[in-house]
Amino acid sequence: MDTPSTRSLFAALAALTLLALHACASDDNRDAGARLDPACVGQLAPPSTLACTGLYADIAAKSMAPSVHAFAPATPLWSDGAEKHRWIHLPEGTKVDTSDPSEWKFPVGTKAWKEFRVGGKRVETRLFEKISATTWANATYRWNDDETAADLFPGGDVPTAAGRYHIPTNDECLQCHRGRSDRLLGFEHVSLGLAGATGYTLRALADEGRINVPATDLTIGDDATGHAGAAMAWLHVNCGVTCHNTNSGALAYAARMNLRLDPATLDGRSSVDFAVRLTTLGVPAATPQWSGQPRVVPGRPDESLLVQLISRREDKNQMPPIASRVVDSEGVARVRAWIGSMPTQVGPPDTDAGADAAPDAAEFDAATDAPVDASVDASVDASLDAGFEADAGSPGDASVLDATVLDASAEAGDAGDAGDAPDDG
Repeated sequence: MDTPSTRSLFAALAALTLLALHACASDDNRDAGARLDPACVGQLAPPSTLACTGLYADIAAKSMAPSVHAFAPATPLWSDGAEKHRWIHLPEGTKVDTSDPSEWKFPVGTKAWKEFRVGGKRVETRLFEKISATTWANATYRWNDDETAADLFPGGDVPTAAGRYHIPTNDECLQCHRGRSDRLLGFEHVSLGLAGATGYTLRALADEGRINVPATDLTIGDDATGHAGAAMAWLHVNCGVTCHNTNSGALAYAARMNLRLDPATLDGRSSVDFAVRLTTLGVPAATPQWSGQPRVVPGRPDESLLVQLISRREDKNQMPPIASRVVDSEGVARVRAWIGSMPTQVGPPDTDAGADAAPDAAEFDAATDAPVDASVDASVDASLDAGFEADAGSPGDASVLDATVLDASAEAGDAGDAGDAPDDG
């Protein structure tokens, strides 16, 4: 029946439909559950609740959206024993640019989630979403007690049945994520290509035509110690992907200690000349606090500064410097076995080996073995017109947005994968 009231009703429904379509137009993964939820309509990235991010088809039933893929890296980032689950969404018809295997470039619309459970119970889920060619939005969602919903959370300590748990702040997250030009940490060539990776691996990506180079299975060659593969994989994930690498945006770039593995060399060849050895064995630390102390003394793990720092959790002298309160005893054992199996070095380390490790007259951060850049802290305070907080990163790198002032009535979001310290993605 055509009456004024029915015409008004149809007009209202049409307007609501157009509004919902507009809100979803920039993201092909606002799944049906999120699109039909009135609370999700019109929300910007990142949304105020995990239910609106597109991860779940039904968050109550914990059924995942059909366009997300689970994955697990070959060697997971240590997160104080927390159980982690990871997913990624790549927009339909797109590819990851893997031309530079050390610095993947993701298509706009990419989303990565990492869920943390303590004592079998969900505590937080982190999101990174690429919303433009140069910008990522990121957020952390804290689960409620009955695990029916998760809302934006600014970071800080939260109680769990297992004790106090720390959800990283946005600043803490960016300390790690700035170490990659396109921000994602755990979803990368080495972690997905080594044996032990599961789910959406390098091989699976290649089979689906999602990367623009052929996939080959990666192998870390030995260096005559019998322990290089396990130790180098652990150092790559926990230290190299985030801070100690050749990306100028990485927090410890100036230290010139490169612990990130080069995928092009992981074909089984000997690792005796890998950067992880050349920048550590007999090389003194560049930081004034530890000046002259050798990073690695072959055959003597107890005398190696690297072992001392990864074995600490009492102060800022620990490594990694954030996102961990418990020593990864298994990881430390890997590194100790590797160093202990090296031929004992004859004579003192070469004190000139690390002479060019950092610029002259720089102020160093004792926690990271890297110079302090005051401009980084200043850049984090800069606000964008959309109401987000930005981190400029290094020149040419994608910036990262958080949800600090997205909604004054809601708790703000943070993101950290500092390092999948805190992957995954």
